[in-house]
Amino acid sequence: MAENQEAGDELVSSLYPPPPPYITFFTEDNHERLGELRREGKTDEEISKIRDIKFLVPPSPPDRPNYRSFGDMWNFQDKPVSLEESGVPQLYESNNNVKSDSGDTEETEEEVFTTERINELKKMTKSLLLNFLEFIGIISKNPTYAQEKIENIRVILINIHHLLNSYRLHQSRESLILKFEQKISEDLKSIKKINDTCDLMEKQIKRLVQEEIDAKISNMSIDSNSQDTNAHDFKETNQNDIKALKKEAIAAMMKNIET
Repeated sequence: MAENQEAGDELVSSLYPPPPPYITFFTEDNHERLGELRREGKTDEEISKIRDIKFLVPPSPPDRPNYRSFGDMWNFQDKPVSLEESGVPQLYESNNNVKSDSGDTEETEEEVFTTERINELKKMTKSLLLNFLEFIGIISKNPTYAQEKIENIRVILINIHHLLNSYRLHQSRESLILKFEQKISEDLKSIKKINDTCDLMEKQIKRLVQEEIDAKISNMSIDSNSQDTNAHDFKETNQNDIKALKKEAIAAMMKNIET
């Protein structure tokens, strides 16, 4: 049991490598000393000659167009790698020069969408199926000659994969356009709901204002039989008051709607 636990501890401890030894030089004293040297006018080249401080100086940018990582070479500039650079024969014709609407020839990247490329995909798909059938026949008769067919199938698959990858930018743009269209549709629905709510509130306000006007008119009405002598004058005065009250109520309602 103890042996199994020790083996497990060794396995866990070997997952992550120990920190590099120069990590001990990254101390606060060395950082302060680095700042003092730079304030004195020392260059990074001069500081890199000091034993305890040289590890604090960041490395200079690489002067090469590519770098090596995990055994492979990578370019600093993010661009698609052609089949020729990968060492794979290209089975379809390159169409990097495309005429613009003005008639000028402009250089394009890997993203070219033409009918010819669609036809090339169809041709390579049929060729892949034919090579696979031939490969099955060779395997059944003489498997020693199958390596050539395997290489042909590999080249065809790489060409199909490379040609399909040229549509990645188009796919990204179309996906982004779809997202924007969905967002616009949602915003339009929200605006319609807001407008419908505003119309409903406006109708409710008008109804309440009309009820208030009717209530005040009913309170201001008098018995015409008890005031026959001043009925005509009071009627004109009452009508003028009603008109003024309506104007004030409508003005207050419109002010509330605008705010």
